[in-house]
Amino acid sequence: MDKVGEVQVSVWTSRPVATIDVFDGDVPLALGATPGDPVCVFEVTSDNVPGDGTHTIRAVAHAADGVSGQAEKDLTIDVAPGGTDVWPPYVQAGPINGFTSATLLDDAAIAAAGFYETQQGLEAVAVKIDGATGKLEAGPVALDKVALASAGSGPAIAAGDDGAVFVASTRPGPTWAVSKLRLDDPLSFEWGVTGDPKTKALAVTVAGPFVIVVGAIEVSPGWHDLKVWWLAAEDGNLLHETTFAAPLAEDPMNDLDEIGRGVAIVGDEVIVVGEREIKGGDTKIYRRAIVLRYSLAGEPLDEWTSPGELLAEDGTMGVAPLRGGGFVTVGWGRNKGTIRQVLTRWFSALGEAGPVRVEPTPGSDAIGYAIGEDREGKIIIAGSRKQPATDMDAWIFAIPGPLGAHVWDVVRDGPGHGPDDAPGLAIGPWGHVSIAGSEFAELQPRAFVLRLYP
Repeated sequence: MDKVGEVQVSVWTSRPVATIDVFDGDVPLALGATPGDPVCVFEVTSDNVPGDGTHTIRAVAHAADGVSGQAEKDLTIDVAPGGTDVWPPYVQAGPINGFTSATLLDDAAIAAAGFYETQQGLEAVAVKIDGATGKLEAGPVALDKVALASAGSGPAIAAGDDGAVFVASTRPGPTWAVSKLRLDDPLSFEWGVTGDPKTKALAVTVAGPFVIVVGAIEVSPGWHDLKVWWLAAEDGNLLHETTFAAPLAEDPMNDLDEIGRGVAIVGDEVIVVGEREIKGGDTKIYRRAIVLRYSLAGEPLDEWTSPGELLAEDGTMGVAPLRGGGFVTVGWGRNKGTIRQVLTRWFSALGEAGPVRVEPTPGSDAIGYAIGEDREGKIIIAGSRKQPATDMDAWIFAIPGPLGAHVWDVVRDGPGHGPDDAPGLAIGPWGHVSIAGSEFAELQPRAFVLRLYP
């Protein structure tokens, strides 16, 4: 289905309207939409893109008792270019220094987690942004002090099935922590839990009754084993945990580093991604991407380590399911001692590694933090890239697949021309791309949220 535009449909009936279907001729544009009131605004999509211009839009209203009626109207459809703003960017004036993660709620609002700096240190924060206007709807809510806060390090946020959100962070100690709250009116906290000392939480997702946290445990200064924790969404009880480290034969002193960076639910599996160190044949240590597959209950299913076939080193920061089956990952790749380039890899439904794509930015350090697929099948990547004569800028772009030029690019350089990043990405059912990040302004970073057309 391809994006066409938006259409407002007015339906007046003497019976409660159950659903409204919208057609351009015989081409379905929006099917099964349930109106909240007699005037409904639909995102117009179509397998046969009509494009800009005047079209006869036919709306069919289905009443709750089975009676239906229809009407037609000539409407002018204006297609918004992909990557353009749905509403003016939201910039958080005040103490919030950056958003590090984003998720969508059932009402299409954006829930974002981030951090702000106080005289006592860094604190985690969460907000809710109205999806229709880009205005602050709830928050900011201060959660607790954190030891880590940046792109790729959290705090991370995920939405549950009941409207609650879960924020995972690394508190001083360090120790992983998760808070469950509702960004409603009034705001409410349900529970907060912390883990063992020397642990870090860098990513989180929700699978029904489970909250799954990904990160690491520090086994010696600067070295980690990858960790995954399963919590009960209802009360935060720790249900299960698992550790990944190199086998004893490969790492007898356990001095190789392994760390989890991202997690997603793909079908009935939990896919965990990150990076690990391996010893090369030349005795050098290389960082390589790792993909771990688990059942929803935490049973290990498979593991995969990048062979470094295109670039000698790589790491994975984000992962997302594909509608056609399988999943896609994003992160970075580089040859030893050189700068990073965005690296994307596709996997089959069986977890088999497939095509690899490297963005050609040899003179510009770049990294992909988050990835997703929109309803048109495009892959959306959010991260950072160093532009000539500037620091890192937030970089969001769409690609058609393993091959082909970018469909659109968005580079956001804050007014202070300092380091900017876009680690938070969420894609809605109509393909809109929601981005949360941090930009430099007035000698300090500030948080921002964008919503872009697909």
